[in-house]
Amino acid sequence: MTWETVWVHLQTGWVAFTLILAAGWVVSRLVKRVVHPLLSKLPPLPANILQKGISLLICSLAGVQALHAVGVDIVSILGAAGVAGVAIGFAAQTTLSNLISGIFIMSERSIKPGDYIHVGGFEGTVEAINMLSVTIRQPDNSLLRVPCETIIKTPMSNESQAGMRRCSITVGVEYGTDLDKLQAVAFGVVEAAPYLLDSPAPVLRFVGFDDSCVSIQICAWCQGTDYYGTRYRFAKELYEAFNAADIGFAFPVRTVVQKG
Repeated sequence: MTWETVWVHLQTGWVAFTLILAAGWVVSRLVKRVVHPLLSKLPPLPANILQKGISLLICSLAGVQALHAVGVDIVSILGAAGVAGVAIGFAAQTTLSNLISGIFIMSERSIKPGDYIHVGGFEGTVEAINMLSVTIRQPDNSLLRVPCETIIKTPMSNESQAGMRRCSITVGVEYGTDLDKLQAVAFGVVEAAPYLLDSPAPVLRFVGFDDSCVSIQICAWCQGTDYYGTRYRFAKELYEAFNAADIGFAFPVRTVVQKG
């Protein structure tokens, strides 16, 4: 079909062409008003994308019907568009996967800026959540860009969501150590530490009878804002309190037997 033929059809069917386009625009505006309250619970960026996508879909359908009303061969146009769409889809499948994953992340709100997360062998503070990637500031202050697809497919732990974290210190003490005394000293450190929480209560966990020591884990709860600094202070004060109470830390013992 030549452009001259299209122009003739537009001249003869311009009324239907204009009315269909106008109706499509009006319907898209009405649907946008109806959908807007439903999408208000989503974060602004994905909600805006969905609204624009719905409006674009309605306007596209109206455009197809308007062209059909003036006699344009829609089948040929859609066939060419379909072939081009498949080619573009194969070329951009990674980008599309990250885009869809980004919408899911923003919709679920499982992470937010400021959260400390572990994902894919990396850890750090979430700096920004974008449609294609999540930016994480690592402990060494370097920025790491993690694709949204990785966040969705890889197990992730969010250490900031609950607001507090368990601070666990494992110690190996000598065989023969009075474990009741050890518990009293450890709980005394927890009670005297203002940076540790009284509730949930601290606990001692038996880890195992190792080759040279009895392994005990001392667990207390703290705020997650400065976890590593808190854990260091806790370990330091436990070490000093055990030394003051004459609770000995075990060292590997090797017996060498010389024959002859």
